[in-house]
Parts: sequence; structure tokens; C-alpha cells
Amino acid sequence: MKKTQQIILLSAIFFVLSLNVSAQNLKNYFSIPEISLSNTVYKLAWSSHPNAIYYKHEYLSAGEKPESFKTMVMMEAITKDLPIEKVVGLKESELQERKKTDKVCNYQITTNSKTGEYMIDFLMSSGDIVEWNAYRYKKISDAKGNPTILLFALTKRGYGNDITNFLNGLKTNRIDWINLTWNYKLPTINLKD
Repeated sequence: MKKTQQIILLSAIFFVLSLNVSAQNLKNYFSIPEISLSNTVYKLAWSSHPNAIYYKHEYLSAGEKPESFKTMVMMEAITKDLPIEKVVGLKESELQERKKTDKVCNYQITTNSKTGEYMIDFLMSSGDIVEWNAYRYKKISDAKGNPTILLFALTKRGYGNDITNFLNGLKTNRIDWINLTWNYKLPTINLKD
């Protein structure tokens, strides 16, 4: 499969997975009902397991809604023994492709040579939404010892007339948010189908 086709396929998968579903379909695949980050509790709000090797959870704090959240925490797991560089490279390719049509899109990749982890922090926009993300990738073994790529992410959003304030706040807070994501003690995931 050509690289462009892979990017399109990956983008389509992420789009479909980010669609909202009703709470009655919510399943806790990771056995992690909530995440506490910077004195805020984020509860599981959405989950997906569209194929045998991919799982996704989105967590929101009290009062936040999927269609209008300001902060979200996300976890994804790919239960396949893949090179972490390949997974990070696919996201980078997706962002490079997005930059062609999204003037706001920008990203930076950093690594932690001690742990083998990667982080992509990136900014993107769509209509009247601007979104910043810190995606932390780590190769782990799940509770059963299976090789897994774990993504832990922090997402911040600004909407409409608040976008300028959001971008100014991003300049001030970005490094703190990156450090918060790097320093979060990743939980052990116990996958359930």
C-alpha cells in the first residue's frame, strides 16, 4: 500500500473512531474508568474497539461534552508487536498531509532516550475549532504480557471567538502541558473484549 493511501486510510480510521456514540455502547476495555491528571478527574466518556488489535478510550471531566470540550484525555492501544517508530511515522505523515490544507497545522516530535518513548505535540484546526494535542507513545506489555503500543494524549480546544485567547494561552501553557503528559504515570492496562 502506498504511503499516501496509508495516510488516507489512517485518517479515515481516526475520523470514524472519533465519532460520538451513545453512552449505552460505552465499554471499559482498559479496566481504567477514570484518570486523574493535574487535580482533575476525567471519566471514561467514549470507547471503541473496531478491530482485533485497536482500542480507544476518551475521558472528559465533569460538565464537559464531546462536542464542546475544552480538555480531553485519551488512551489508545495497538496490541501488535510493531516498531514504535512506524506508528509515530504514520502520525507524522498524516500531519504532513494535513499541513497542505490546514494553515494552522504544525507539529514537533521529541523523544525520551531513556524510556524509548516519543511525543508529538501538534496544533490543527477545522472550521471554528483549534485543537492542540500532546500524543505520548510508549511500547509496553499489557497485563497479560502482550506487546502493545500505548498512546496517552492530552487534548485542548478553543472555539469560535475564543480562539485568539486559546492560542495566547497555548503560548503560555504549552510546555507545562507537555511536561504534564510526559510525567503522567501510565497505568497498567488490562484489556477486555
